[in-house]
Amino acid sequence: MNFLKRAQLVNVIVNEIIYVAPVNWSKIVYYTERLRDEKIGLRSKAIAGCWLGNEKIPHNNSKGPPLKSSVELFEAIDALFVYSEENAEKWSGFGVAIDQNGKYITQFYYEDTPLLDNKTDEYKEKLDALAAIN
Repeated sequence: MNFLKRAQLVNVIVNEIIYVAPVNWSKIVYYTERLRDEKIGLRSKAIAGCWLGNEKIPHNNSKGPPLKSSVELFEAIDALFVYSEENAEKWSGFGVAIDQNGKYITQFYYEDTPLLDNKTDEYKEKLDALAAIN
């Protein structure tokens, strides 16, 4: 696998996440899953958490999702998934934690798809683990 190409795709994803975040964000965690299905094609689902201001106040989800929807973001993640598939690295989940300085840490998951399977406790555990990274 060409790690430079993979890094470029990840950078596009991070930039798209930052672009759709609220103006005063201080931390973002984003987790998404992709799964190839022979009948319906590529299945996908995503969840995010966002903290606001220097106090890192959690985003109030009752006012809507923490990140705006973005076709460009979904296309970038799909491109990373397809590129990984073509290079025999089949991940099922991708997570990223981004701090207000633009520093980010990524995590790939290779075993299960709790978000697609609606296993709430399991995907919340992954999101919480990402939030604890930064």
